[in-house]
Amino acid sequence: MLVGFTFENFASFYNNTEFAMTVSGNDSRYKELNTFSTPHGELLKSCFMYGANGSGKTNFIGALAFMKYIVTAELDVQSRIISKPNHFLFNNVSKDKPTSFSIAFIIEGILYDYGFSVLNNKIIKEYLDKKDKRTVNVFTRSGSNFETIKINSKEFKNVEHVIKNTREDVLFLSWANFCNNEMAMKIYKWFEAIQIFDADDTNQLLSVTVNYMEEHENGKKDIVELMNKLGIPIYDFEMEITDDKMSETLMAALKKSYKEKFKNMMNVKNIDLKVKQRVYDKDWDNYTISDFGFELESAGTKKLFEIAGPIISAINNGSVVLIDEIDARLHPSLVRQLVMMFNSLSQNPNNAQLICNTHDVTLLDEDIRRDQIYFLEKDEYGVSKLYSLCDFKGIRKDSKILKQYLLGVYGALPNIKDSSING
Repeated sequence: MLVGFTFENFASFYNNTEFAMTVSGNDSRYKELNTFSTPHGELLKSCFMYGANGSGKTNFIGALAFMKYIVTAELDVQSRIISKPNHFLFNNVSKDKPTSFSIAFIIEGILYDYGFSVLNNKIIKEYLDKKDKRTVNVFTRSGSNFETIKINSKEFKNVEHVIKNTREDVLFLSWANFCNNEMAMKIYKWFEAIQIFDADDTNQLLSVTVNYMEEHENGKKDIVELMNKLGIPIYDFEMEITDDKMSETLMAALKKSYKEKFKNMMNVKNIDLKVKQRVYDKDWDNYTISDFGFELESAGTKKLFEIAGPIISAINNGSVVLIDEIDARLHPSLVRQLVMMFNSLSQNPNNAQLICNTHDVTLLDEDIRRDQIYFLEKDEYGVSKLYSLCDFKGIRKDSKILKQYLLGVYGALPNIKDSSING
């Protein structure tokens, strides 16, 4: 369960930026459906971000993705990721300023707070706190040198001997996970379970859904049921997955040093996906089931299929899913139904959390709490700013949020200056 995320000096975000999934204020609207209780307070099941094109919506998701990829990367890959930090570009001092990330989350009723800072290809700060009844520091790292790492909890004592192996470009948490520390492994698995998707990256989304159908006994049934529920009349799917192995002749020709480099090409999956549909007779009385190529489906149907796997997987596991532009190629009614799946007692029993960027302003008129709505705006210097609808005072319960947003009350709209466009 995600509690909050804070970052600084990443992409278009120069200043410290805070995002929270915690319930704000005394607003009781839709609390039963849209929030859930934890030992550490009330949390939201979903959040939505609005802003003009280029305001930083994608960069926000990219910040959390960057943190996840560093934490979950293998040690040698991790150092390469850290060597290419995506700091703010439009200020000369940003390259000398740390890029920092911190995140709060709950695993098995315990609140964890983990963070690190990167500067000049080095980890210059790292820490892990945990809270059950009281907050305890697990370890701190005050500099890039391994000698600055201090363990303050017995739960990390079994990895104390590997402190000296921690390079300046590798996280100590990752070393602890590599050495099978129980707490570190739990945190690693939590990060690994976060699903982060670019709505236009159809290959990534498609592979997650195909993997879900392949790995779960009722996977295809779950996907079909969701699509039918959303008005897509698909009878079934048929998948043929083959391995496209690199030829033995080519492999023999490769030098030993190159075989490792091309190992991921040795066993590539080819997926032939077909949709089973009803084909009726001339009187529309009887039908047979026929196979059709998935490429014949509409763009919206393809998009729905692509995100079905990640969404069902998140709901089943009670994990976090972030989708950039969830409304791309989807009708607003479908988006609303997907959102309501998360804001539901019966359909989201494990309290999965959805965070998405969207231009679908009609959601602002749906059963959404104010603390579920965030805005992003970029200033004249190219700096993105994230703020909540709750930051605005004096909003009445009967306020027309959609109308006020389109009138510019909350900002985060395109700055269209050429009035001649309208005639």
